[in-house]
Amino acid sequence: MARSNHSLGSTSEYGISSARLPNPARPQRLLSAAIILALSVSGHAMANEGESIAFTADTPATDSQQALTLPFDAAVERTLSQNAAVDLSQARIAEARAAIEQANGNLLPTLDLSFGVMGSNNPLNVFGMKLQQEQANFNDFGAGEFFQKFNEGDLDGALATEPDNLNDPGWHHNFQTSLKLSIPIYNGGKIREMRTQAQALLQAAQSGDEAARQQLVLHTVEAYAGINTAEAFVEVASQAQEAATSFRDLSQKLYDEGVVTKADLLKAKVNLGERELDIENARNQAANAADGLKVLTGIDTRQDIELNEAIDVSLPETTLDEARQLALSNNPRIQALRGRIAAARAEVDVARADYKPQFNLMAQQDFNDESLGLRNDSYTVGGVLTWRVFDFGARSGKVDRAQAKVDASLAERQQALDKLIGQVGKVWREANMAEKRVEVRRLAINQSEEAVRLEELRYQQGLATMTELLAAQTELDNARAELIRARFQRTMQRAALWLALGELGPERVESVRADGVKAALDTSES
Repeated sequence: MARSNHSLGSTSEYGISSARLPNPARPQRLLSAAIILALSVSGHAMANEGESIAFTADTPATDSQQALTLPFDAAVERTLSQNAAVDLSQARIAEARAAIEQANGNLLPTLDLSFGVMGSNNPLNVFGMKLQQEQANFNDFGAGEFFQKFNEGDLDGALATEPDNLNDPGWHHNFQTSLKLSIPIYNGGKIREMRTQAQALLQAAQSGDEAARQQLVLHTVEAYAGINTAEAFVEVASQAQEAATSFRDLSQKLYDEGVVTKADLLKAKVNLGERELDIENARNQAANAADGLKVLTGIDTRQDIELNEAIDVSLPETTLDEARQLALSNNPRIQALRGRIAAARAEVDVARADYKPQFNLMAQQDFNDESLGLRNDSYTVGGVLTWRVFDFGARSGKVDRAQAKVDASLAERQQALDKLIGQVGKVWREANMAEKRVEVRRLAINQSEEAVRLEELRYQQGLATMTELLAAQTELDNARAELIRARFQRTMQRAALWLALGELGPERVESVRADGVKAALDTSES
């Protein structure tokens, strides 16, 4: 009995990570592995973002509920529209745009309107309020008391008089309304560098959004192709059941004719029972795979879905060197890192701007009165030049900290570039080998079909046992299962290569609609 140690794994960042499977001597075991893959997709799309998933209770669908037809493009659209990863990247884009708007606004004049009320019996404050209200008079200086002494001929007493109106004016209040215009003239380039930083962060956020979207497209390809694969495994199980039924009928006939023993007939019946269990299990696993796609696309798990497409991914026509160069220039993760480096460098310039002087103009109009109103206006115009000369290392520490961010970003980018180069080489080789694997699996099916035919003829002639015939059929079942898995891996390796190149989108996915689905799942075709 042939054994296979191949694996059907889930996608990593740029490639396929293999998960070791049990011996696929029976096709339902390969099916289980494929379904585990499909169900894991929802975890890729949501668990990576730290999200919890609420599942609805699985209840049988009513007879009146129609299955939802889900083309691949619709599945992608659903995934992108309801996934938290896209919401997060869109929020970061909005944040960066708001930062640009804020920086642009800081370059323009500002106009402030203020209103205040003050009451006091402090002599200085009261006299100041009267001046602002244009109410000050000579009597506020004690003129009456002065002339009273003076008229009495007491000049020294008049000069020594302490005026009560000035020293003890009593309670007074003021309503002040102010309109202030501030005009930034020069700030050492700080605001412009803040705008440069915000623009770089916007570019990084947009690249991050593109990376998230391409990753979700990969998850959708994985889930959708996983269901295609599960349905193909159901077909393999059905073929195995048909063969088992044929073997049972043949054994019964030969037993009745006395050609074979009862042990052979019993083996054929047991084999048929196992194959019937296999096909039921395969159908259950296909339903589980459909649930995985429902979770990913935000469809109620009680809703039946129907896929009218079998999908595959086109192969990028590039050499390995071309693929690496394309990945370095187009991969959105690398582009996002470039944007973060530019933002970090702009932050260094923002910090250095504190070493330069700042100059601003201002113009202010005030209204002061004992009651609410716009009377007794006054105007003030001025300019302020500030230049911090010494600060015990606060500015230099800020510059050093910003420079450290630049160094960290450069190191992070180099690390990502090294990883990307290795990943591109791996997935490029795997993607270009995938078609050859499919062809080899197809040839293996042809050989196994011929072996089953010959063993069946030998069995009919009494030259072979049921054990030998079943072993040949198992080889055929395994070959069919291996072809299905090779096709799935071909699809995922190609999708992973497009992802590494930074160009994975729905347009890279090829589909066969409606009547072409059965043909696409036919294991006898390459």
